[in-house]
Amino acid sequence: MALIRLWLFLFALQAVFYLLLRVYLRSQQVERVENRWDARHPDQAGNSAARRAFVAKAMTGFNRSLRARLALAVFVLPTLAVLVIVILVNWQ
Repeated sequence: MALIRLWLFLFALQAVFYLLLRVYLRSQQVERVENRWDARHPDQAGNSAARRAFVAKAMTGFNRSLRARLALAVFVLPTLAVLVIVILVNWQ
């Protein structure tokens, strides 16, 4: 029973960290895309319909990017670490 509680607590904690990391990575990518727009179009700096369309088009592939997929390591690595610790502690 304690292992199930540990797993649920760990999963909830991982989900919170994953969501925060995902929001952070997405905001960083939007910032990079906006800076690229500003560098290419210095006369159109600011919030315009063309800039919003450029950012939306550039962000379409973000979910399939390596950086977004590596964020899933938040779930995998701690779970594997706990599993290895449990196995090593109970080995003898």
